[in-house]
Amino acid sequence: MVENNQVQQKSRPPIVVIMGHVDHGKTTLLDYIRKTNIADREAGGITQSIGAYEITHNGKKITFIDTPGHEAFSKMRARGANVADLAILIVSADDGIQPQTKESIEILTQTKTPFIVAINKIDKANADVEKTKNDLMQAGVFLEGCGGNVSWHLISAKQGTGVDELLDLIFLVAEMENLNYDESVNASGIIIEAKMDGRRGITAVAIVKNGILKNGDAIATSTVCGKIKSLENFLGEKTDKLEPSAPALILGFDNLPQTGEEFIAGEISLEQIKKVETMVRPKLEIEKARRDKPALNMIIKADVCGSLEALSEIIRSLNQENVKINILEEAVGEISDGDVKRASHNNSLVIGFNIKSSKAADNLAKALEVKIITSKIIYELVQTIEKEMKDIENPPPLGELEVIALFSQNGKKQLVGGKVISGVMKNRIDVKITRINEKLEVVESKNTEPIPEKSEVVELESKELRLVELGTGKITSLKSRKQEVNQVLSPNECGIIIESSITIAIGDHIIHESPKRTV
Repeated sequence: MVENNQVQQKSRPPIVVIMGHVDHGKTTLLDYIRKTNIADREAGGITQSIGAYEITHNGKKITFIDTPGHEAFSKMRARGANVADLAILIVSADDGIQPQTKESIEILTQTKTPFIVAINKIDKANADVEKTKNDLMQAGVFLEGCGGNVSWHLISAKQGTGVDELLDLIFLVAEMENLNYDESVNASGIIIEAKMDGRRGITAVAIVKNGILKNGDAIATSTVCGKIKSLENFLGEKTDKLEPSAPALILGFDNLPQTGEEFIAGEISLEQIKKVETMVRPKLEIEKARRDKPALNMIIKADVCGSLEALSEIIRSLNQENVKINILEEAVGEISDGDVKRASHNNSLVIGFNIKSSKAADNLAKALEVKIITSKIIYELVQTIEKEMKDIENPPPLGELEVIALFSQNGKKQLVGGKVISGVMKNRIDVKITRINEKLEVVESKNTEPIPEKSEVVELESKELRLVELGTGKITSLKSRKQEVNQVLSPNECGIIIESSITIAIGDHIIHESPKRTV
């Protein structure tokens, strides 16, 4: 039996993951190796989904997994390390150890993945190789020749200096790992990415780790199953079979597999595999919070599962001390009119990463006043979400009017003229009366009541000018061109009758506040 296993075992190419800090040259290195130009096509110059590529060096194959470097993609980097046989930790000689470098070292240590250090950008004038080596040792990476056993090499990914020698080093390290496979068993491997393609349906990117993956095989993960309808290599070329270490594009899953799942293919019992009922993740229960805590609801969509997972993770990690984030739904695919309807029903934003919204969705969003926010840069989305949170915590007024004329006063009823400087001023609403502090001494004596001690003070752009809340009032009449109206939009002028115990002065601001959204 042992002899039979020995006969079946064959050597397979190494699967290599490139890891390191953003902009340290991971994609540039892969570009040079593949003689392509991916980096210029990446949004913001940053790789934002896992890719797997096969190259040939001196007649031998290597599979590379390119992982994103931005901090939002820590889980994707960890997934890349788990599927890889060994890693290249790339460190820029002019920048040294950075946060994602340290995180990559931690991941490689935790997953016990063998790795080689590539010190990059040695062609730059400010490159400091010795400092970079010392920084690595301080981070726990002990290089060969410096008291350790971690192999390393100097390279310039941009110019190609040292890259061939780095590839030779990969084969040397891979030989020590005894990478083998058994072609007689069912194929197995790891799903590294999955998405819903509008034209082709569900597609999954996988790495074959054992056995031979064949077109027409039954295939299953712990959550989904199917039959391979089309099998393609990393170049998008159709093929009948793929051997271990090869990247595979698989069409045929009944539903969307989860990234990081193991798959099996061949003669398997699909009845024993639990099916996923829908590609959309189940709606997440809104966590209970204080009733007075503002909330930001959102539906998030992305192009692929890995990006969706990363976006969800970083959104949940935002500071929610003052504003609660509720992710009501997560899904892969284009933003549809159905997403807009659900967002309208739940007073939600629709967040889309690296995807577009359909025309029907755009038209419905305008009609229902639903905000759709999309970007190809994940941290731009995060910055926009943070701004939305600030607006919820301190919402801008729905309308603001500056008093420019005083006409009459009868007790608390005052007839004044003003200009709507932002938003919309409506009839029969409660308002807040504010005043710039420079005028307080001039008009304070005219007030029928003293300024409240707990007046809200809001700083303006000039530190010397402050808006002080004097009190509240209610608009009982709103006129435009001598006609009673329900509302007046900025930047139009109007006349108002306001009931308030505060004697209004020219220059005061009448503010219609936004209600705070709470859970």
